[in-house]
Amino acid sequence: MSEELKLRQPDEILDVRGESCPVPEMMASKKLKKMKAGQILEVLTDHQPAVDVTLPSLCKSQGYPYVIIKDGEVYKFRILKVG
Repeated sequence: MSEELKLRQPDEILDVRGESCPVPEMMASKKLKKMKAGQILEVLTDHQPAVDVTLPSLCKSQGYPYVIIKDGEVYKFRILKVG
């Protein structure tokens, strides 16, 4: 599953670089609610706590698989919306 998340192009990209918690999690949650099952959201963030804590917590609470791709100073946090 994580390999598929890395290889597939995201359906939506949410750029929250420069934003600190809880903004990345709140915006990702709002965006995911509008997406269909099977779609991938890519969250671009440079805020380490969002990568380490809040975004994984959001995914685990909803049962969404995710993968983190480091790209220089930016993290691409890809979330698969299921259900």
